[in-house]
Amino acid sequence: MSLVRIALFLLSGLFLVLGPLNAPGDGDLYWQRWLGGRILQTHQLPASLGSETFTAPGAPWVPQEWLFSVAVAIASHQHLFILLAAALSMVPFAVLVTIWYRSRGQASPEATAIAITLCGIAMLESFGTRAQVLGWAALALFMLFIERRDRWYYAALPTAICWANLHASVALAPVIVLGRIGATVASKGLRGLRSSRDLLMLAGVAAAMFCTPLGVRLPSFALALVNSPIRHYITEWQPPSWHDASFLFGALPLALAIVVGGRTTLLQTKLQSFPAAILLAAALFAFRNTALFAIVAAPLAARGLDAFFPRIRTAGERMRELEPAALVAIGLALVLSAVALVRIQSLEPARLPTAAMATLAGDHSGHRVFCEDFSWCSIALGYPDLRVFIDGRADAYPLWTWREYAATIKATGTWSTTLRDRGVDAVVSQRGSPLALALRRQPHWGTAYQDAGYVLFRRD
Repeated sequence: MSLVRIALFLLSGLFLVLGPLNAPGDGDLYWQRWLGGRILQTHQLPASLGSETFTAPGAPWVPQEWLFSVAVAIASHQHLFILLAAALSMVPFAVLVTIWYRSRGQASPEATAIAITLCGIAMLESFGTRAQVLGWAALALFMLFIERRDRWYYAALPTAICWANLHASVALAPVIVLGRIGATVASKGLRGLRSSRDLLMLAGVAAAMFCTPLGVRLPSFALALVNSPIRHYITEWQPPSWHDASFLFGALPLALAIVVGGRTTLLQTKLQSFPAAILLAAALFAFRNTALFAIVAAPLAARGLDAFFPRIRTAGERMRELEPAALVAIGLALVLSAVALVRIQSLEPARLPTAAMATLAGDHSGHRVFCEDFSWCSIALGYPDLRVFIDGRADAYPLWTWREYAATIKATGTWSTTLRDRGVDAVVSQRGSPLALALRRQPHWGTAYQDAGYVLFRRD
């Protein structure tokens, strides 16, 4: 398994570098820290947006990332956030180990190493200190158990319960089981269900979605999100494009490996191919599902590679002698990459407008804030005197706010009227953006702060 060890060492080191050493660039962490602090203080989960927003107070909200938010709040309060980031960085390694375990006896180590590498690539673009990474871990464990033929199969049920408390992607659990049921019917007819455990598991995982403090709100949220009109405004919910490297060089090759496997992967292993086909459809529907498809499909892709390239096994024999040198070279490259990453980030502008937001909050006079990137306004939740147009709790905001937001960031239509009518007196934008250029031409707006990356505009 020398190639598997090399792949695991390379990818786990890469994610460990990108986790704790990568400068925070996700504004969602700020609203999650705010939410976690509120839960710890009130001992209950909010059911709606509050006065921190001036456009949609009282709008229903399902804080489905509540457990992760509590962890973020505790880690931040105890100055241990870097440890949380490091722990999240080990999740992709654990996911890849489950893929190796699911592939044992089904595919060669050489094909498994390639599939693991492709899966790692598929996770790269969406990776970060995020709740959805914990969703990856839950899915990986769920697939590990659901594909077993012994009593460990039933461990998929408590895994689904844990998953439901981590991320709303648990809605995929019953879909995966339905795929397995469809595979059984396709292979053996309806009579095949008599000996299948999947019908019982389907009922169990469906019930697991209700085993959270959110109750019925979580499955209702998951169903509503599928056809939510706000999906159009969120980048990760768009279909993948040819510019998405994780899909192009990770998920797509995995899908092709399954197809070239022919009967081996498409017909003889329906219990694996049917769920993989469902997740591929999900990945084509929204880019954020790319990693989820890769986790489900990687072991089957390894089998496809073996079927299509039977000589692939000979590569492992040649690599065994080179393994020690390869591990040393990878380790050195990772250390140099970590040093380079820290140095580059020290010379680059800040990735979030934290200084601009702190400047705005410094006068303690209260402001209504509009952010060019809605996730930036999550920073404002940490300041009691700031109220936001829209922030990273994106799914809770009504459609009309998204329409006004989209027109304003492009400075099209009645954008200036929107800012005036909504009482916005502060705007945070990126330097040189259409909104920033348009505001500079407005007579009643002036620059209150600017740095290498961001501009804070105040209404006179």
